[in-house]
Amino acid sequence: EDEQLAKLTQRFKLATEHIAAQSAKYDAQHLLVFYGLFKQATVGYCREPRPSLLQVKARNKWTAWHTLGKMPKVAAQRSYVDKLTKINPNWEPGDQRVGRLSGWVVHSIEAPPKDAETPPEHLKTLCDFVKEHNLQRLRQKLKPKDITTLDEQGMSLLHWAADRNAVAIIEFLVSSGASVNQRDAEKQTPLHYAASCGHVEALKCLLRLKADLSLCDSDGQSCLDVADGEPVCEILR
Repeated sequence: EDEQLAKLTQRFKLATEHIAAQSAKYDAQHLLVFYGLFKQATVGYCREPRPSLLQVKARNKWTAWHTLGKMPKVAAQRSYVDKLTKINPNWEPGDQRVGRLSGWVVHSIEAPPKDAETPPEHLKTLCDFVKEHNLQRLRQKLKPKDITTLDEQGMSLLHWAADRNAVAIIEFLVSSGASVNQRDAEKQTPLHYAASCGHVEALKCLLRLKADLSLCDSDGQSCLDVADGEPVCEILR
């Protein structure tokens, strides 16, 4: 088993080097898929905030990564190699040189915050408390104006709570005056976030709080249009 894993890791390394050196030969959609699989294989599941609508390239990359959900790193490596082999069965024998990695492979999403790094307690924001599901600290620090404020990512605290499946915080924010249909910078509601992340618990909570399923974002998409997974779709239908 260890030997098979080592072989897969080596093939994955060669595959990423091939894409880096030969990226001009592959179309943009294929490169996006490879980008998402690379990030999943090397970093794990996507925890970065979604880039704004104005950051088109970064948003597309984020989507390619985020849609992989909780896929294990080894599975992402295998999918990367299998995808490349399906597109180009002859990629391996003739191109095993170490190429210079291109932006498609190594650049992180162009969004400033990286919540993989936890800030020290005295520097934590309300958003950090939501991400940590820390309802106690949120209760202590929340002010009325904070409920409607959008951060640099165009998201409110309620959107972050839906994004992180923080049911208790969703209930607290709505009881504190947040609109269950609050819009982000792209007109998405918390229901859009819960649906697109596949968070069944947050979804059910928002629906209990009378969230409106019919509302569409700036792209004209409803929460059902962006739903991730059949269980979520069944709840929304």
